[in-house]
Amino acid sequence: MACDTLDFVLETQFYEHRLPGLGAVVEVGDQRWELALGVSDLSTGEPFRIGDHYRIGCVTKSFTATAVLRQIDRGRLGFDDTLESFVPGIPNGERITIEQLLNMSSGVANFVGLPDWLPTRDELSFDTADADWPQERKVDLMRSGPATFAPGAKADYCDSNYILLGLVLEQVTGERAADVLNGDVVAALPGLTATEFPSAAALPDPRPTIYTRLPDGRTLRELGDMNPNVLWTTGGMISTVDDLLIWVRELAEGTLLSPESQRARLTPIHLDRRRAFHRYGLGVQRLGALLGHNSVMPGSSCAVYRYPAEDASIAVVTNMSANVDAISMEIALELMRTLYPRFVDG
Repeated sequence: MACDTLDFVLETQFYEHRLPGLGAVVEVGDQRWELALGVSDLSTGEPFRIGDHYRIGCVTKSFTATAVLRQIDRGRLGFDDTLESFVPGIPNGERITIEQLLNMSSGVANFVGLPDWLPTRDELSFDTADADWPQERKVDLMRSGPATFAPGAKADYCDSNYILLGLVLEQVTGERAADVLNGDVVAALPGLTATEFPSAAALPDPRPTIYTRLPDGRTLRELGDMNPNVLWTTGGMISTVDDLLIWVRELAEGTLLSPESQRARLTPIHLDRRRAFHRYGLGVQRLGALLGHNSVMPGSSCAVYRYPAEDASIAVVTNMSANVDAISMEIALELMRTLYPRFVDG
């Protein structure tokens, strides 16, 4: 690997994005490059650590999708089963299929961005009791809002799909969604020792302090902990970089799924309003020849991708978020373009 060039690219991205901390790992075959820059905590100056625990946000979708696909493999659920029998009252619910929820083509209204799903208080904190974050509040918004498009007409990235899939999982299994993700997915893959749908808001140690950039573009504000039920099966899980690298290999190889479900998982469709090479499978992003997922969370961003043809994987983590910018995804793409300039043609 061109380690000096990767160092230069990551350092450039670190300063251009004005991040408190940034870390990346690239594995190609048995070679490994890694670099951590900046600080884990601005007040103490403690160096940024790649091995810390992080909230992986939307990467959770790949775990939720895998749990659903394992139920399909067992014959307890079907791709063509419709939403209405599991979560009644959603517009077009009698036509929306499980597959359309998985690949973002359902047209369900997105609860994210609507103020009514947040608890009412003078200063919102995400570290509050479970009672403040009922999934039913989100579902009520989906029921009341009109569908954004007809099922199957197109695909648009929407967190509502994966809240609904969590509710489907609970009905099919009779278990809490968190227990299904932990017991039937995480525990089934050797090596995932630091990955879980947590029961507490605080990240385990070691962990970074997380920040968000305020609208003035300069000031960083420290953020607190987050109840995992805030984003639940669309974004509630935690992990480490090394675990994510194990996980993205599973996404590419499908060791937990039947060959049929794995083929379906990796069959992508284009996402509306995204770049031409940005497509989506079943809980898996496809960026040209790369597959994996990224996340933007309050106070952090992460991304993990694999390039199967080159036996290459990459993971990027930061301890800052800036609005909806997918910082880690963009940095991962820059690093992969450095190694494989033509990967977007895959």
